[in-house]
Amino acid sequence: MKTDRLHRLNLPSFYKFQKVLSLFLCIFSFNACLLNPIVHDLLFPEKKSSSNSLLALWALLANAESSVELNRNWAGIRKGESLQLEAKYYIFGSQVDSSFQWSSSNNTVATVDANGFVQSIGNGKVIITATSADGRAKADCDITVFTGYVYTSLDLNSSVAFLTMNHTTGLLSHYASFPTGNGPTGIGVEPSGKFLYTGDFYGNTISQHLINQTTGALTQNSPTTAAAGNSPRNLVITPDGKYLYLASEGTQSIHAFAINGDGTLSFLNFYNTSIVHSQIQISRNGNFIFFMNPSVTEVTSFRINYADGSLSQVNISPSFPNDGSGHITTHPNGKYIYVGSFPAVTVLSFDKNTGSMSIVDSVFHGKSINSTAIHPSGSFLYLVHINEDTISCYTVDSKSGKISYSSNVTTFAYSSIRFMIIDPTGRFAYVAANGGNLIQYSINQTTGELILLGKVDIGAVQWNLTFL
Repeated sequence: MKTDRLHRLNLPSFYKFQKVLSLFLCIFSFNACLLNPIVHDLLFPEKKSSSNSLLALWALLANAESSVELNRNWAGIRKGESLQLEAKYYIFGSQVDSSFQWSSSNNTVATVDANGFVQSIGNGKVIITATSADGRAKADCDITVFTGYVYTSLDLNSSVAFLTMNHTTGLLSHYASFPTGNGPTGIGVEPSGKFLYTGDFYGNTISQHLINQTTGALTQNSPTTAAAGNSPRNLVITPDGKYLYLASEGTQSIHAFAINGDGTLSFLNFYNTSIVHSQIQISRNGNFIFFMNPSVTEVTSFRINYADGSLSQVNISPSFPNDGSGHITTHPNGKYIYVGSFPAVTVLSFDKNTGSMSIVDSVFHGKSINSTAIHPSGSFLYLVHINEDTISCYTVDSKSGKISYSSNVTTFAYSSIRFMIIDPTGRFAYVAANGGNLIQYSINQTTGELILLGKVDIGAVQWNLTFL
């Protein structure tokens, strides 16, 4: 009798264990779990004191297996045009009916209605988010609204060339050139498309221009330049258009400026780097500055304080091979940094919260590098080999960040090629060269291969480019 009594006392615990086990088995068999009577008993108990904890467990697991998928997770659309987004909701891998709440991160760039219809308003980047009706899952689409203008710095002519893009063919037409300070190299456009700046290497200044919102033509601001230290190189602008950072090669420092409402710059501070500058870049979330140099073998990250524009050093990457000019590109997902240098491309993982970096991979190429570019989908990485007159294409694994060689093209520029940009739709690429012609390509959307469209005569040597 004693044995039977113990057996009877433990019987409820055994059944409780059996129920929990059945629940977990059903979770991994998707919809079948919803039909299982044991699961129904666990989810809708009548008198069991453990019902609250079991229901909480179910909700937690359901959230983990809920997802929203969009028909596009990135897009480039012309200012004034629209895009229809569509969302689907999945629970445990099976699609279920759901309505969605749509939102825009910046209604001055693009709006979205209750049906996922996106209407572009102004230049810039915006995140459109679809959230399931039960609030358990959401998905984002990163959209760039653009006009179709290309600006390239003409360092030997102390001017900026302005070109317009045919949205069907991708071909550029040279509209005009506008004067700058002496020797413009670095170039950048404020995200809303109102202002353009160049780092004038020989003039020790930043040139300040207003952009005509109707035609794209440039007008010199007043004053026309701002002091920028000795031999200013590349510059970056924060996504909200509040701050501009420029690397001064001669003074071995990063200079910080506030961008005023009229487009003029106000100097804030400078930060010594103790090395001659080569490349400066900004993280995808806009919270960090990356800095590298041909004489060092690491990347330094600085955090941006958006209250006052100040910088604070937060991390230095592990060392990597570097012997010459190089360039930094960031993956659209913000998780990886690609450092193009000689003789290899170094892939770094990046923590968007702390600014820390670690090495993921190193891929040998053995060529000189002046710049890199990444496709807006994040699927292809390009290396611009300045001395070899070629551009290499690598496919990118967005989950691991690793790259693998795919193809290359010879530019036949008969002179060094400098920088490359890709239009926000990912269909076309443009390359600045040490000659009178800017090189134009279409991009194979499956392989990333560059297909020559031709050249556009600018009549002067180009250095860097920016897209609006």
